[in-house]
Amino acid sequence: MSLLPFLVLVIIGLTLGVLLLSISQILGEKQKNPRPHDIYESGMDPVGNALKRYDIKYFLTGILFLLFDVEIVFLFPWALTYKDSANKELMIAEFLFFMAILLVGYLYVLFSKSLKWDD
Repeated sequence: MSLLPFLVLVIIGLTLGVLLLSISQILGEKQKNPRPHDIYESGMDPVGNALKRYDIKYFLTGILFLLFDVEIVFLFPWALTYKDSANKELMIAEFLFFMAILLVGYLYVLFSKSLKWDD
């Protein structure tokens, strides 16, 4: 077992790393930061408070989307097994039962006015 490819890779990696760090040191800015311990975010000075509060309706909408989205994902395996199933009537009954559960959840969300953004 030859270690030559591994050694060549290590040598190239180390050489490239040292070369790039040297170029950065030579061509980089020479002035020191007057505030070395300040927060640095994408080259912008931080302005304002980072603890901004968001309205609960954004989180509620996201959770409801995930809830219904994950439930719909369960229909894909059902559709794949339905094609090869011998008992298609039972599969249709299971599908209708699952959709009824989804409908009850959707109606609850609708009537509880969880998606109402005006209030």
